[in-house]
Amino acid sequence: MPPSIPSPRPLPTVVLSREIGYGTARSAHRAGELVRVRPGAYVHGDLPASAWAHQEALALARCVAVTRQLPSRTVLSHESAALVHGAWVGRTDGITHLAVSSPPHKPDVADIERHHSPDLTDDEITVVNGLRVTTLERTALDCARTLRPRRALAIVDSILRMLARPNRFERERSDAEMSAAREGLRARLAELGRAKGVVRARAVVEHADGFSESPGETDLRWIAVSRGLPRPVLQLRVATEEGVFFTDMGWEFDGRSPSAGAPRGVAAEFDGAGKYSETSGLGALLAEKQREDAIRATGLIMQRFVARHLHDADAVFARLCRGFPAALVGGVRPVPALMQLP
Repeated sequence: MPPSIPSPRPLPTVVLSREIGYGTARSAHRAGELVRVRPGAYVHGDLPASAWAHQEALALARCVAVTRQLPSRTVLSHESAALVHGAWVGRTDGITHLAVSSPPHKPDVADIERHHSPDLTDDEITVVNGLRVTTLERTALDCARTLRPRRALAIVDSILRMLARPNRFERERSDAEMSAAREGLRARLAELGRAKGVVRARAVVEHADGFSESPGETDLRWIAVSRGLPRPVLQLRVATEEGVFFTDMGWEFDGRSPSAGAPRGVAAEFDGAGKYSETSGLGALLAEKQREDAIRATGLIMQRFVARHLHDADAVFARLCRGFPAALVGGVRPVPALMQLP
């Protein structure tokens, strides 16, 4: 089955206290029937159990609530627009982001941030599940300009994935679609000149790749390239005696190894929490071992990582570098725009 393409999330049903009565809302909240998402707005208590899905549902509910509560025709932007589109937003901060044409005339409430966006045009606004949001392209650039590159890269990767819909078995077509999408983002950044965050955004766009199939893969790649390793090939095709396999990412040294016995490259993979679940069975584990052994037999060093490894970026980078010839990593330097903080 081909890896999925991100898509818009279903929106929770939001109940406003002004519609059902403030007393009724308070009573239902006390009884646990309603969960408060922001002042005057609630959702029903049957929220997802897992922490990340619960947090995401509340963030989406806040987007719905803000849109319905504010008197003007709101436009969700930045992380909020990315969330509604279905991009890989990750942990949310409880703030709903809006694009406004005029500078805010008063401070925002704690859970709303208005972004002055005088350059936002009508063709950069779309409707997703009934909510007015910035388009995928505009959302990608807003996030790339304002977020830490590590987080922005995951959002832009997923947006490129939605725009280009890459398929590892259709590499030529996918690369052409990706190049076209990236060129559109470059052109828009060029129009912004030296505006705040453009340098950072340009670096994120140049390193973004829709062939990333999960936020974990993107995070692993960010650790590598932000610290100076060459850009890897995503979904690297490896022909083995057991058949053709694809690795999450890989570097091939193109004959530059210092000796005949040196490895011909490094393959790196991120294993998500559900990859080897109890339901996958022993057969899946054995098949994966056979796959990994076959890839190693081609001369590639295989490096596997899980979520807990990514908390120590320096250790991950050091481990990746151990697979590279010293001549290839001796001069690597961090990429300032990718390491930069807001």
